[in-house]
Amino acid sequence: MFKGDSGNKKINTETYDIMIGSHTKIDGDITSEGSIRIEGTVNGSIDSKGNVMVGPKANITGNITCLSIDISGNVKGNINAMGNVQVFSTGSLIGDIDIISFNIEEGAVFDGNCKISKKQPIIPDKKEK
Repeated sequence: MFKGDSGNKKINTETYDIMIGSHTKIDGDITSEGSIRIEGTVNGSIDSKGNVMVGPKANITGNITCLSIDISGNVKGNINAMGNVQVFSTGSLIGDIDIISFNIEEGAVFDGNCKISKKQPIIPDKKEK
């Protein structure tokens, strides 16, 4: 638990399946059925069925496939997202993107090609009972 101005707060473990800390470096690919938060360094591709959050001190070199992604740090690689790509003012994205929606704040860096297309959302199979 963390104690803040509003009292004790619990971390929701369902928010992120994987959290990569600021002092962590991963050389290799990451595959996840859930969301990922990256504060450290990743050299390899990321394939997530959930959302990806790239912290302000994070550095990623590799392609990313995900539901949506928020970038506050540095990403060098192509992104294929079923939803939104958001690059905040501290963020840098060098690579091509294939997405549904793209938001970029003033001061952010984007160097690449952008393809915005309609995609079908990922819906889990419903089994009849």
